Amino acid sequence: MALSEPQKEQILILHDGGLADVVRMLAGARAIREHHRKARITLLCGEEFEKLLKHCPYFDAVEPELEATAKQGFFDRLKAARNSHVDVIYDLGGGVAAKKIKSAARFAKGGWIDATPGKLEDGHPLDQMAAKLAAAGLSGPQIVRLGEAEPPDLDWVDFVAKRSRTLDPAYFGLHGKFALFAPVGDDSLPALRWPKERWASLAHALIEEGVEPVVIGGPTTREIGRYVAHMVPGARDLTGRADLVQLAGLGRKASFAFGEDVPLLHLLVAAGAPAVQFNAGDRAPVETAPRGRAPTVMMFAPTLAQISAPEAVQAMRCAGGFSVNDADAA
Repeated sequence: MALSEPQKEQILILHDGGLADVVRMLAGARAIREHHRKARITLLCGEEFEKLLKHCPYFDAVEPELEATAKQGFFDRLKAARNSHVDVIYDLGGGVAAKKIKSAARFAKGGWIDATPGKLEDGHPLDQMAAKLAAAGLSGPQIVRLGEAEPPDLDWVDFVAKRSRTLDPAYFGLHGKFALFAPVGDDSLPALRWPKERWASLAHALIEEGVEPVVIGGPTTREIGRYVAHMVPGARDLTGRADLVQLAGLGRKASFAFGEDVPLLHLLVAAGAPAVQFNAGDRAPVETAPRGRAPTVMMFAPTLAQISAPEAVQAMRCAGGFSVNDADAA
């Protein structure tokens, strides 16, 4: 009689949050995968990110029922927790939904590890998460200074791109060097927006450098996308035309990216694009800066209109955007 194979360890990762939080979460998820190499890891998250995260190799399954699970009655959640046979639950989001699940999961046999970031004055969310995971037994130092944590990395998007031409820049008509513009939407306060005239000036400057400017984003950015494409022949408006997976694919191939303090910039930076972020205020918000393998330059001014297009181009030179692209083309 053949011996039965030992049952795999069951790991559940919880995450609720916006796009910037999801991108940061991937750094913690990678550390969990490396620690639990042979386990079956399931991610319970919001449905709006399933299409992106289902391709991520850190998870064996992605279940987008976080909100639905949290809305169940307590005893239904309790029953589900006891029947799940989960060995360890990692909370990487810390939202309301996760707290409701925790109230029931504490009666189950599995362990609960809280690796959620706290207050920004305690450090960048990535650094906080890395320290908490290390304290829970994963590799790495338990004291992580600003900028020391491993950043999220979307290199796995390359595998998706091999199977789907919709992630190729050529699918959108992009065949040479291009830069991505990720502006905030028209639902944001005017003080938090870089003026559309500045975006147009930047687009013109990049075209003179042989780089095609491409405006991306959701429905609230369509006005600025149309404006830039109308004012600058050669600029492209892709607002509302690409989903998160496709945007990650564009981020992998972009020469660089520009944006205000917008969640989409976190995705592009994690995908590998050097970036410049425009910030309103008297200091750069380094505690929430996008993190990736390439540099991000944080520009700030009391009023965003005080940042000029030539200054933005110079900042990108400091980030290595032009030299990186030239090296790739050589």
